Amino acid sequence: MQAKKWMCRGFILLMLTGLMAGQALAADEGIYHLGEVVVSGTDKGVEKIGTTHTVTAKQIEQRGARTLNEAISLVPGVQIRTAGDGTPRVDMRGYRTRHVTLLLNGTPFNGTYDGQFDPALISVENIAEIKVTTGGGSTLYGPGGNAGVINIITKKAKQGTSASFGTELGEAGTTLVRSTASYGSDNWDVFVSGSSYDQDRYLISHDFKNTDDQPGNARRNSDRERKNLFVNIGYAPTDFTQMGLTFSYLKGERGKPPVTNYDKKDDYSKNIKFEREDYSENLSTQFALSHDFTGPLSFKGWAYLNTLELRENNYDDFNYNTQNENKAYRTNSTTYILGANTQLRYDAEKYGAATLGLMVENDKWRANGFEVDKKDKRNNFRENDDFQLYSISMEYEVQPIQDVDIVLGFGQHWQNRDDGTENDYSYLIGVSYQWFEPTRLKASHSRKVRFPTLRDLYDPERGNGDLDPEMSRHYEVGIEQQLPAKNLLSITGYHDVIEDYIERPGDDKTVQNYDKYQFNGVEIALENQYFERLWLRACYEYLDTKDRSPDTNRDELQYRPKHRVALEATYALPWWGLSAYTSTSWVKDSYYDPNKNPDTNDQKRLENYVVTDCRINKKTSFSKGDLDLYVGINNLFDEDYEQSYGFPRAGQYFYGGANWTF
Repeated sequence: MQAKKWMCRGFILLMLTGLMAGQALAADEGIYHLGEVVVSGTDKGVEKIGTTHTVTAKQIEQRGARTLNEAISLVPGVQIRTAGDGTPRVDMRGYRTRHVTLLLNGTPFNGTYDGQFDPALISVENIAEIKVTTGGGSTLYGPGGNAGVINIITKKAKQGTSASFGTELGEAGTTLVRSTASYGSDNWDVFVSGSSYDQDRYLISHDFKNTDDQPGNARRNSDRERKNLFVNIGYAPTDFTQMGLTFSYLKGERGKPPVTNYDKKDDYSKNIKFEREDYSENLSTQFALSHDFTGPLSFKGWAYLNTLELRENNYDDFNYNTQNENKAYRTNSTTYILGANTQLRYDAEKYGAATLGLMVENDKWRANGFEVDKKDKRNNFRENDDFQLYSISMEYEVQPIQDVDIVLGFGQHWQNRDDGTENDYSYLIGVSYQWFEPTRLKASHSRKVRFPTLRDLYDPERGNGDLDPEMSRHYEVGIEQQLPAKNLLSITGYHDVIEDYIERPGDDKTVQNYDKYQFNGVEIALENQYFERLWLRACYEYLDTKDRSPDTNRDELQYRPKHRVALEATYALPWWGLSAYTSTSWVKDSYYDPNKNPDTNDQKRLENYVVTDCRINKKTSFSKGDLDLYVGINNLFDEDYEQSYGFPRAGQYFYGGANWTF
């Protein structure tokens, strides 16, 4: 403890003397735009009328991020929340992870069974940039994505050869090894990356008061292991044709930390579970093709396959070796996503550009295993379910007068199941106006639809075959204003109305459609780059949630913080090759419902919390390359906090490492 206190004081001293930023090294790779569903960067585009945040590879390195959830944790409108099963969840503007569409080079990564994903399984060494679209977004994305879209765009090789190697050590037996290699010529490019991560456990704050279920600060059942491999091969036979093949493989296992305050007399306490994900294996591959025809026509298409195999267990007790009592189970499951997506674009220049999108996808899930009933009898089960998704969409972008961009989109979507076919539609209307050079105004309205998942429909404990699709209406207005001293101010307000929201109201209950939810919010961000070596950003988010269903007794929807402030600073010293980074997040007013009777209005509030991270780098030349040495602390002040009742988060964590680029 004394050593940690002195290290903490040392970090504070460095911060106060001006080392307030981070700058890290990355191999010199390009960006694989071929896999993007919606491409930005042109004068016109759907991203101008909505809200899209881009996280670059440089920012990922500066933040010391190892996985997707760490890379996007400070994006406005995004809340990373870790709760019951130990998986980081990506919430957006009040929506849950299942409402977010995750794409890796255009390939869907959401789980077929429950529509969710584990962002901690996705390592960052192969990522060139991450585009996070909050709100309705383009109709070309198809059904789902009511909250928004996370589009991971990977690296591709540039001309020549480059490579990198890095290693990192942290507290509680944490190790990380990662590397990349790339080669590019006039027609070919190859990029390969891999990583291995091993965590024995994580430590909770020393201010945490021990309980019978959590007797020390080493979090029970919190180990995690993953291995990642990624390959990207590109070929351009002509200046008008590009082809790409991507391959992604990951393997891992992890524990799911149980609740720390289980009490039958506590209406708010979750049931204690002794769960593990003892095996996970994911394989994803995609072939992409684009061609510019002579004239205004261009074509882009993808064919993809994504499979995920899981082995999940619930044990009897903290020994995690027997499964003889009530509610113990074993599930071996495999999910498949097989599909194709094509886009035909006609660019009439001053008369606008129209894009026709067609998508077909088969989602399949199969599982077998056993579960133990109340009489301690094992009952075997075998499940095999699937559905098909079809979508046709059209989007039109035009600039009718100078400085005004208009986007119109419409999509029709179908979900085909054994018990029938559901269909619904989406649309988008948006406008952007460059009002004088320093001011841009934007407004948009969209309608999105999300079909129930296989788990929502068929799960034996929580499924409901009578569920209706969710429908969301988004309204958004915003302004971007250039201010003196190189300040950029952006203000965005939104109003969302969701009908037939699909949610499970508590443990041991079936999934339900709630008649109407409402999310209102404001996001304010100020970015400053007045000094060449100093970058500052401050964000404030306000979120108000309401259950507007008839006869409801709830005022707030649980685990949606009302206020969040995020601060970031980077600064690179002009000497010694030193740089540093710091960030602070303040979260206030998050409420939770009783577990046994969640429809009542007897809510409680989680404690507000402030978490500060910092990192210091030193770069130098080494053996015909660049060596980057770094040390960092997450949760600098060892804050004891929860994002879900009874599930404490990690306390102060020290780490250090090196990256060599050559």
